[in-house]
Amino acid sequence: MNMRVPPIAAAAIGATLALMLTAGCAGFHSNEAVTQTYVLRESAPHASAAPADAAVASAIAGAAPTATLQVLRPLAAPGLDTDQIALLRDTQRLDYYAASRWPAPLPDMVQTLAIDALRAAGHYRAVQPDATAFMADQVLQIEIRHCEVEYSPDGTPTAHVQLLATLGQRADRALLASVEAESSKPAAANRMQAVVAAFQDAVGEALNQLAAKLAP
Repeated sequence: MNMRVPPIAAAAIGATLALMLTAGCAGFHSNEAVTQTYVLRESAPHASAAPADAAVASAIAGAAPTATLQVLRPLAAPGLDTDQIALLRDTQRLDYYAASRWPAPLPDMVQTLAIDALRAAGHYRAVQPDATAFMADQVLQIEIRHCEVEYSPDGTPTAHVQLLATLGQRADRALLASVEAESSKPAAANRMQAVVAAFQDAVGEALNQLAAKLAP
């Protein structure tokens, strides 16, 4: 036999269920910090960017002004091929900032910024990533040796970036040049936005150095 629930009783049951669901949702509240994503943008060329030295200029002097360049995905030192923002504690202990990320793994981001810097330098007819369908005359491999924040004894964070770039001829795999760039920029404060700004300056300066040293 079917029993009908009186309308008043049904309304009471519905209200009780609604309160139970609301209380249950409140139980899932978390105090964990929301992860913030930080981006680095292309930097304008620095006036202090080092010019090509005699050895490098001699090595790549045969490159035609209309040469094309392919930038491979950079290689990264252990611990840096990640979207986490790295820092060094006690000069040797690698760690990462909590609740802070790059929008992509560091090598992917550096590859994009390197392509932008080399295009802006105007030394090549075209500069493309390795995912392009077009062939290039020359190939550039960048190694990320350092891209982390180092803390001084007084607690000042400094963004340290060191890059090594190897330029080669695609046709015969001949080595044309190997150049290094390095930059360290102190953050204005021990806050994440200031740290990212220091990264922006250090990465931009290092890439501008590479673009200048690889000038034909």
